Amino acid sequence: MCSPPAATQLREKGEMAGKVGNSFFIIFRYADWLDTLLLLMGTIGAIGDGMSTNCLLVYVSKLFNSLGYGNSPKNQGNFMNEVEKCSLYFVYLGLAVMAVAFMEGYCWSKTSERQILKIRYKYLEAVLRQEVGFFDSQEATTSEIINSISKETCLIQEVLSEKVPKFLMNMSAFISGLAFSAYFSWRLSLVAFPTVILLIIPGMIYGKYLLYLSKKSFNEYSRANAIVEQALSSIKTVYSFTAERSIIEKYSIILDRTKKLGMKQGIAKGLAVGSTGLAFAIWALLAWYGSQLIMHKGESGGRIYAAGIAFVMGGLSLGVALPELKYFTEASVAASKMFHRIDRIPEIDGEETKGLVLEKIRGELEFERVQFTYPSRPETVVLKDFDLKIEAGKTVALVGASGSGKSTAIALVQRFYDASSGTVRIDGIDIKTLQLKWLRQQMGLVSQEHALFGTSVKQNIMFGKFEATMDEVVAAAMAANAHNFIRQLPEGYETKVGERGALLSGGQKQRIAIARAIIRNPVILLLDEATSALDSESETLVQNALDQASMGRTTLVIAHKLSTIKNADMIAVVSGGCIVETGTHNDLIETNGHYAKLAKLQRQFGSMDQEQNSEALVSSAARSSAGRKSTAKSSPAVSLSPLPITNDPRPVSYPPPSFSRLLTLNLPEWKQGLIGSLSAIAFGAIQPVYALTIGGMISAFFSHSHEEMQARIEKYALIFSALCFVSITVNICQHYNFAYMGECLTRRIRLKMLEKILTFEAAWFDEEQNSSAATCSRLSNEASMVKSLVADRVSLLIQTASAVIISMIMGLVIAWKLALVMIAIQPLTILCFYTRKVLLSTMTSNCIKKQNHSTQIAAEAVYNHRIVTSFGSLGNVLQIFNEAQDEPKKEARKKSWLAGIGIGSAQGLTFICWALDFWYGGKLVKNGEISAGDVFKTFFILVSTGKVIADAGSMTSDLAKGSAAIASIFAILDRQSLIPGSYTAGDSSGGTKLEKMIGGIEMKRVDFAYPGRPEMLVLRDFCLEVKAGTSIGLVGKSGCGKSTVISLIQRFYDVDRGSVKVDGVDIRLLDINWYRKHTALVSQEPVIYSGSVRENIMFGKFDASENEVVDAARAANGHEFIS
Repeated sequence: MCSPPAATQLREKGEMAGKVGNSFFIIFRYADWLDTLLLLMGTIGAIGDGMSTNCLLVYVSKLFNSLGYGNSPKNQGNFMNEVEKCSLYFVYLGLAVMAVAFMEGYCWSKTSERQILKIRYKYLEAVLRQEVGFFDSQEATTSEIINSISKETCLIQEVLSEKVPKFLMNMSAFISGLAFSAYFSWRLSLVAFPTVILLIIPGMIYGKYLLYLSKKSFNEYSRANAIVEQALSSIKTVYSFTAERSIIEKYSIILDRTKKLGMKQGIAKGLAVGSTGLAFAIWALLAWYGSQLIMHKGESGGRIYAAGIAFVMGGLSLGVALPELKYFTEASVAASKMFHRIDRIPEIDGEETKGLVLEKIRGELEFERVQFTYPSRPETVVLKDFDLKIEAGKTVALVGASGSGKSTAIALVQRFYDASSGTVRIDGIDIKTLQLKWLRQQMGLVSQEHALFGTSVKQNIMFGKFEATMDEVVAAAMAANAHNFIRQLPEGYETKVGERGALLSGGQKQRIAIARAIIRNPVILLLDEATSALDSESETLVQNALDQASMGRTTLVIAHKLSTIKNADMIAVVSGGCIVETGTHNDLIETNGHYAKLAKLQRQFGSMDQEQNSEALVSSAARSSAGRKSTAKSSPAVSLSPLPITNDPRPVSYPPPSFSRLLTLNLPEWKQGLIGSLSAIAFGAIQPVYALTIGGMISAFFSHSHEEMQARIEKYALIFSALCFVSITVNICQHYNFAYMGECLTRRIRLKMLEKILTFEAAWFDEEQNSSAATCSRLSNEASMVKSLVADRVSLLIQTASAVIISMIMGLVIAWKLALVMIAIQPLTILCFYTRKVLLSTMTSNCIKKQNHSTQIAAEAVYNHRIVTSFGSLGNVLQIFNEAQDEPKKEARKKSWLAGIGIGSAQGLTFICWALDFWYGGKLVKNGEISAGDVFKTFFILVSTGKVIADAGSMTSDLAKGSAAIASIFAILDRQSLIPGSYTAGDSSGGTKLEKMIGGIEMKRVDFAYPGRPEMLVLRDFCLEVKAGTSIGLVGKSGCGKSTVISLIQRFYDVDRGSVKVDGVDIRLLDINWYRKHTALVSQEPVIYSGSVRENIMFGKFDASENEVVDAARAANGHEFIS
């Protein structure tokens, strides 16, 4: 074991090792020879994929020359032989690119999976190996650690599998593009090179501005969501104070701000997309200068075109590659942070095998002059001159005020921390000299937090002894009084307990925790408030199990309820971090010291509890279900038989989506819709017009006279320049107008949904799928989906339809035979691109879902790190975690193959299709049916149609999600509340308003069950009368229906039978808004909303004056601390 200074030095070295820098290559620190091979092959594949199109241009230039010159003297030999030869080379290149693209997709996907599985495993191992004090610091919060395991590893995996190969491929395309451009025509390349900046800078500038606006919009939506979440999570408070209008007004103000930001985003997006039209301006320059080189320098048209297209595609590829660098930075920062943790050497290493191992341990504990401060709070002394000796086999209880240092003593015994000074001994030996792993094996801990894992009952018990037999598991359960209830579970010991034991009651969870401690047959048993959070029935069962478990063991008990430790061999009173009294229960009572005072206080409160639990003081009319566990606070969604926790919400069926109704909601923006649609059609037409111009330009390069060539090239240069201007203009119009429509629609939907939701009865929110978090998410996500559907997807579909229809018409008009062939083979190209894009996206989401189970195990282990540390269960957790990663591994293997096959087939078949197009086009030219210019024009017009259709088809999943969102939205808007809401159009529910309300309440023969549990009556034949101006108190055990009575009086729910009357009038006949304004609620858990103190006080009366606010604060004894 290292001394503290040495450990500190080692830890600092470890931390320095973690700060290797944010070099991207640190991600591959766990790469073995196979990973190195995969990286090498994946890199070769990505580079080859990027170079493939430029390599093809060598044969494209020859083919264009052959077609362009035809049978003229400039074309030596039979031009068709050259066409066939070039077409054959296209096929060979297609097969080659199929292979390298497969390597690119498969190898990077495979190595990303291997790296992430290793990093996740090593990270969890390193984190769980850290000392407990590590988790107390701000350096490593539990949520931040879990975020690293889940989100940051997904980020790294996405970067490795998608961003890196994409970057390499595009950089290869850029570099090879410049090289091939210079090879085909170095003069043209030199002239064009300065213009590359036009392909990069504008898009990057607008992209950054778009990102800035997106972040601002996200922050505003977060504020809006916070308002809704607060309101829905305290819906009864909102209803009680009739605060619906205030909530909606606040929400509306923020939505107005997001609308303005959204419109700015539309303009920025239009400029970003439109700036790609600058490539048309570059083509104008290339066309003019290329014609000069052909006329005066004797260069061929095919090589000029190849030089130009290689340069333009290379520049565009660079523009695509550079933004990927930010993802590299994000991934390397995430990896550095994780490796920093992995390299950290724990101050107290629970897996350390150095130190003494005693042949026999008696279990005598001793604290000698111990002082201690927590590392995270060095200025606060927790234990001061703490002296205590516990004889072997005896039971000693620590009692005292909260924060006096009782739990700290147990933490020191287990060496969660080391004492600042003084010594902790076992059998007279300083525990620092003992082997820590062995030491903790001699102890069993049962704490207040049950800390179960989301596995089976059997596995939870075996966390105490991983190699235990089934007989030992059953014996431990019997000793913990748990065997009987376990046998009654659906699958007995194999029953899953749910996330953190959610499917079991508190008493059941605690008895399993006791069995977990007993199975290791500990010499020392540590009980840290093991029964404090249980009800009386569960407490009795658990206490009996603890009494049985502590027999013959050294037992250190911490308890607040003194009745549970009366039989302890010794009781030590802790105050101010030191022992102030010791003795038996009777001895300490007789001395009349600290312990006696505590006992007296508890007897007084215990007497009150007994009185409250007595039916004698509960109104004889309140013959409610006294033993039931159902209150208004514990809503019907909290069932006595908890439901399994799943990652996905419970499926809910909605009526079919109505797009016509959605368009009706967007009808006020019909002008913007019209302008946006016309702009999308215009932008869709730009691609075929550009392709027609390119084809015309190439054919012009093969003109018979210089004058004809110059005239035609000047015309095409003007068209290119016009296309540049039109592209920027129509993109701004398209994206601005659709953004305006989307923002107006999402604002309208959000407000309508919130207004409607705030009219629903309280019982609606008690349903599992309508929890505050679920409803808030639904309100936010579904409105965003619909906005995306209108602002992005619809505009893109219009644009795609325009491009495809115009392209096909133009192709058929120019060369219908060739066009038919190209159209006929489009489905093959569409299928390849669609498979690549959609299925890969689906597989990625499936991989993430499959990882949820292993992430959940990691999260539970981190949350329960004290239990893992105490029981030395690191190996157990890692084995379960590794087994849970088997499913993600299988899914990742499928994804790797699909990635390789999808990319390879998409790229390779594209080249092969081009070979067929040019071969058949050459045949038609040879037969004199069309000209070479017609081949060029038709090819360029239709060549990208398949990819455009595939990209549009890949939106089918988005459209499906949008359809589901529309159906869900209208399901809310069409729902009628069972209790008329207080927030309606006229701010009135249409009921009766009394001239004067006196305040008399009468509940007569009321039966009531929560709608979520109709079979469980909470109130039965309940009668109560409260005269106006009087006070009445309801007492009774938890769950007997006290809070339910208040909920019924405020009409959060309606009674099943009987009536609730105010001043003799059934409250169901009253105007609910008027009625609730005459009631005021102060609940057990007061809700304070974000905002100022004044705003929170005015929640009770929104038009209150300043004096009224101050007077209310004074009446609540709050004015002094507020001011």
